[in-house]
Amino acid sequence: MLALVLAISACGSIEKKPLSAQSHSDWAQYQLEAGRISQWDIRGRAAIFVDDEVHNVGLSWQRNEDDFVITLEGPFGQGGVRIESNRHTDPPIKLSLPDGQIVYGLDAESTMQRVAGWSIPIDGLVFWIKGLPQKSTSFSQQLNGDGRLLSLSQNGWRINFLDYFDFDGQAKGLPRKLYLKHERLALKIVIERWQQPESMSSDSELFPAFN
Repeated sequence: MLALVLAISACGSIEKKPLSAQSHSDWAQYQLEAGRISQWDIRGRAAIFVDDEVHNVGLSWQRNEDDFVITLEGPFGQGGVRIESNRHTDPPIKLSLPDGQIVYGLDAESTMQRVAGWSIPIDGLVFWIKGLPQKSTSFSQQLNGDGRLLSLSQNGWRINFLDYFDFDGQAKGLPRKLYLKHERLALKIVIERWQQPESMSSDSELFPAFN
């Protein structure tokens, strides 16, 4: 466990640059552009640390406005957790577990907490995954000279932005590696592919009503 934590803490590859007046102007522009993003298809990997347990999973996250499907898949495709949100369904959250059990709830975080005893901070990640602080919640931040966040503290979480994509790629400068820590839970995310479709399938196709 210690070796894994040390490896994570040493894996930051972001280039730190001194702040300038241009940094704050670039940050304002970045917030404007990243704030417009409301749909994505993310594929990557995650390591979830809960007390002395480590879960290495594949990560898939499709989002269209307020609806989403998050899949955490075990190694070699062995089992996984699927979290679905559909605002047109009551209740709006469906949690599918590796043993075939299905649990419904009003929000993703409390439903996962109730079932697993821990939860991914999905409400915050909707913003943090874009390199932004969550709206309407107090925070403190450390800005890099390139106008993007180095770190963020919000809702009891410490988020370190370890690396970003290049601005000239499809991900347009968005975060590539993040490390999040909150009490007994830590989460490292490595995004391998970030797509921002100009037009996605309709909600009924991407997020069918729960059976």
